[in-house]
Amino acid sequence: MRRAAQSGFTLVELVIAMVLLGIMISLMYSGITFSLRSWDAADANGRLVADRRLGENFLRREISEIFPMRWKDPMSVRYAFEGSEHVLRFVSSRPAGVSQGGLALASVGIEPDADHPKLRNLVMRRALADPDAADFSALDDAKPSVLVEDVSSVDFTYFGAENDFAEPRWWQSWPFPNHMPSIIRLSMAAGDGSPLPDMIVPILVGEEAGCLETALQRGCRPRRS
Repeated sequence: MRRAAQSGFTLVELVIAMVLLGIMISLMYSGITFSLRSWDAADANGRLVADRRLGENFLRREISEIFPMRWKDPMSVRYAFEGSEHVLRFVSSRPAGVSQGGLALASVGIEPDADHPKLRNLVMRRALADPDAADFSALDDAKPSVLVEDVSSVDFTYFGAENDFAEPRWWQSWPFPNHMPSIIRLSMAAGDGSPLPDMIVPILVGEEAGCLETALQRGCRPRRS
């Protein structure tokens, strides 16, 4: 009888074993949960970085191929280009849509997200470039397309000079309506305020691309495609 009694487990031993098993399961669950959260965070961050690079590459291509269209204004020669500190408006060499041809008016700036007002995105608006237009008013009703999500600020600076004889330098906003900058720099900050790498883009299409020349006269005005 004494030998049989000593071969079993006491109630205290069973309770201690169950407590230890519970602690081990809790630790395992916490570790698995932490690993899954880390994986999800890394995956979401990777997608955000990939989407941001796609948007930046698209914008880089658009800026590098800015077309030097001139507004139809008989009183002065003005390029269809407006470069302020936080908003960039220009004429893109690419059409406004798949089914549309010709040039496109475009603007780039920060706007609140349609679904999350506290979130701000870098967006682009595009509209058909009417050769008889004299401003960018057609962009007011254009649908915005998100280029980079979750951006707190954007700053544009412009490198160039008033004419071929002046010394070029960087400008916070572009002050010369009858001349185009040669380089545009874009500085952004993420939603948490951390700075993103600057984007420095040279304009590859020269000003002469917007001019038409015949044997009798030479004029610079918007081209029809």
